[in-house]
Amino acid sequence: MKSRLFKHIYSTTLVTSLLTGGAHFALAAPLVATAEQTDVSPLSLNFAVEQAIKNSVDLELLRIELDITKYETSITLREKEEIKKSDVITLADAKKKFEDAAKAIKEVVVDEVALNTQKNTVQLQVHKAFFEVQSLDAKIKAQKKSLQRQYWLNSQETEAHKNLAALEASYKQALAKLNDLLNEKADRQWRMIATDLTQHDLLSLEQLQAKAFEKRPEMIKAQAEIDFTQVRIDYTAEYSALSTHKGIIAKNEHKKAELQKQKTQKKIGQEVSDNYTKVMAAKKALEESTTKKETALERYQATIDQYRLGKASMKELMEDEASLFDSETKAIESVYQYNLAATTLNQSTGY
Repeated sequence: MKSRLFKHIYSTTLVTSLLTGGAHFALAAPLVATAEQTDVSPLSLNFAVEQAIKNSVDLELLRIELDITKYETSITLREKEEIKKSDVITLADAKKKFEDAAKAIKEVVVDEVALNTQKNTVQLQVHKAFFEVQSLDAKIKAQKKSLQRQYWLNSQETEAHKNLAALEASYKQALAKLNDLLNEKADRQWRMIATDLTQHDLLSLEQLQAKAFEKRPEMIKAQAEIDFTQVRIDYTAEYSALSTHKGIIAKNEHKKAELQKQKTQKKIGQEVSDNYTKVMAAKKALEESTTKKETALERYQATIDQYRLGKASMKELMEDEASLFDSETKAIESVYQYNLAATTLNQSTGY
C-alpha cells in the first residue's frame, strides 16, 4: 500500500519539481511603468494582453503567494517523505504522513487556480477595452469619411460634427481605460493593429465545452479536491477500515467532491452554451449589417451618377448618404459586438 499512496501523492510533475533541487520559483520582479515614449508605437491585441498581465499588481500578489505556497509545500513534502514506513502504525500516523502531504499539494493547485482565474479576468478586460478603442476609432474614421462626402455642407456646423466630437471624447475615455490596464499614461497614443475575431474559425459547441471542462480553473480545483479525498480513503483503508466512522466520512467527502465537480461541470457547460448562442446571434447580425452596408453603398453610388446627370435631387443624395453612413456605423458596431461575444466565449472555455 505504501507504493500506491506514494504514487498517488508524489508521482506528479509538480511534486517532482518541489522535491528536487531543480525547482526554480519565479522571484517577484518590481513593477515598472513603461518608459515614456514620444513615438506612436504599434499595439496588437496579444501584446496588450502580455503587458497587462506583466504589469498587474493583483497578479503579482498572486504570483508571490503561489511562490510562498510552493516553498512551504516543498518543505512539507520533504518532512513527510522522511517519515519511515515502520513508524506509521496508527491512523493518526497515516494522517500525519499522507494527508498532510496531499493537503500541501492541493494548496499549490488552489493558488495556481487563483492566479489563472485572475489572468483570465485580466485578459478578458484587455480584450474588451481593446475592441472598444478599435471600434470607436473605426466609427471616427467613418464619420470623417461621411463629412468628406457631404461637400454641400460648406464647412457649416452640423449634427455630424457634434457626433464626431462625441465619438472623439468617447475614444479618449476608452483609450484611458485600456492604458490603465497596461500601466501606461492615460493619454498614451497607439497605432492599433486591427484584430477581427470574425475571421477566426469557430469550434463546435461540443468541442468548446470539452475544452472548458479541461482548462477552466474551477474544474482543475474540483479535481484537486477529488484527488485529496481519495488519499484519505486510501490510508484509511490500509490503517483502519472504511466501515468505521472515519472511513464513512472519508467516502462521503470523496462523494461530495465528485458531486461538486459534476455541478461545476454542468454550470460551465451551460455558460459556454449560452455564450455560443450569443456568438451565433452576433454572427447573424454581422452578416445582415454587412449586406445592408453593401446595398447602401451601391444605392449611394447610383444616386451620385444620377445627380450628376440631373436625374436625382440634392435631397435624394443627402438621404442616401445618411443611409450609407448609418449602415457603415451599424456594421462597425456589429463587428464590435461579435468581437465581444467571441472573446467572452473564449474566456468561458479557459482560453
